[in-house]
Amino acid sequence: MSSATVRQKRWLVQVCRHRSCDRGGSAAVLAAFREHQSSTILIVESDCMGQCSAGPTVKVMPGNTWYCRVTAEDVPRIVAQHLRGGELVRDRLHPRFHPSDPFT
Repeated sequence: MSSATVRQKRWLVQVCRHRSCDRGGSAAVLAAFREHQSSTILIVESDCMGQCSAGPTVKVMPGNTWYCRVTAEDVPRIVAQHLRGGELVRDRLHPRFHPSDPFT
């Protein structure tokens, strides 16, 4: 199979823009992600995701990955490491959805 026939993964990145996340800087996070929007990365703003105390919150699909306390400065690393490199950005994973494994 040639590389031209391999289907590239497509990502959906949801950035919460509800009150608490907005106060935490989610408008800047959304703007930073939009700089990376492409045919394989769709960036959308979301209403409340129910994680107000951990905002700004970002959810990445597929994979149901939740990031918390995201800043605009975190965005290039999330794009490069997760969306392009396939590796989660562990220090921004939301502990409610991604509890750390004490044995790793």
